[in-house]
Amino acid sequence: MGLIGSNGAGKTTIIKLLMGLYVKDKGDICILGEDPFKTPAIKDQIGFVYDNPQFYDFKLKKITKIIRPFYSNWDHSVYKKYITAFKLSETMRFKTMSRGMKLKYNLALALSHHAKLLILDEPTSGLDPVFRNEFLSLLLNIRSKEELSILFSSHITDDIEKIADSITYIRSGEIIISDTKVNVFNSFQLIKGRESLPNVLNNHLIGIEKKQENYTALITHHPNAEELCSNVTQPMLEDIMYFHERSENDDAFNL
Repeated sequence: MGLIGSNGAGKTTIIKLLMGLYVKDKGDICILGEDPFKTPAIKDQIGFVYDNPQFYDFKLKKITKIIRPFYSNWDHSVYKKYITAFKLSETMRFKTMSRGMKLKYNLALALSHHAKLLILDEPTSGLDPVFRNEFLSLLLNIRSKEELSILFSSHITDDIEKIADSITYIRSGEIIISDTKVNVFNSFQLIKGRESLPNVLNNHLIGIEKKQENYTALITHHPNAEELCSNVTQPMLEDIMYFHERSENDDAFNL
């Protein structure tokens, strides 16, 4: 699942709640069928990849030696497999590694104890486009070979489109959309035109942007939209998020 939202929407808060780093005020948290507060051992089945992993300035071999006892299902052969596949050396010192190499090492650790759930918090933020695509391809390959679910948090909608099969969009801590990727895209239409949106579509309007005589609007799916308007397309995830944010912050957008 891809978890999207603007900066400050609550993505990292949700993940920290899942990981037990924050204490919930109310409600329930369920991971792999268990409450992580009542069954702490469930965390043994979670792999976690930070947006900016930080470890002591040791060689990788020493860091791994410190970390592995925390996992009852640690599989050193799997760890070595990923270290080799990611072209890392255990003699490397952590702080001398590039951000991309640190991310790969963090991923190797997360995958080396047969996790059933992999949680990634903004892992591609700040990466160059080439490595971002390489990392996403790597995740797709892992997902096809390993029996695990992935929760991928990001504000980079292109990344979510490439890797997610379901999407949850949050705004100000509230779930706005949560569905399969196919259903999310099929639920909206992007319309471009001149002057004004046909009145019959106003009840379906999510948000609209006007530039001189032209407009671009996002609507919930209307069966007759293509008959009423000449330029109707399926929106990108960025469009869906942008116009929902715009509808929430009209005053700020119209300064």
